[in-house]
Amino acid sequence: MAYRSLLLLVFLFLMAACQEEKKPLPIPEDKMIDVLVDIHIAEAAGQQMRGRLKDSMMNEYYEQIGRMHEVDANTVKKTMEQLRQEPERLQQLYEKALERMGKLDAHTQ
Repeated sequence: MAYRSLLLLVFLFLMAACQEEKKPLPIPEDKMIDVLVDIHIAEAAGQQMRGRLKDSMMNEYYEQIGRMHEVDANTVKKTMEQLRQEPERLQQLYEKALERMGKLDAHTQ
C-alpha cells in the first residue's frame, strides 16, 4: 500500500513538472492582439507606397501604434521574441488578431 502511495506521489510530481506555465509576456496578450491588428493594418496601407515615402510613412505608422497602445518598439520586439519561443501561443494570438480584423472589416462594410 505504501508503495502505491509513493508511486502515485511520484507520478503526480512528474505530471506537474511536465506542465510548463506560460511566462507572462512583456505586453499583455489582449494588448498585444490590438498591437498586431494595427501593425497588420499599417503593413496593408504601406503596400501601395514605394521608396522613401514608404519608409517614412511606415516609421510614422509604427510610432503612432506605439503611442496609441503605450508601448515602445523594444517591448514589442521582446514580446515577439518570447512568442517565437512559444509557437502555439503565437499562433493563438495571431488567430485572435485575425478574428478581430474580420470583425473590423465586417463592421466597416
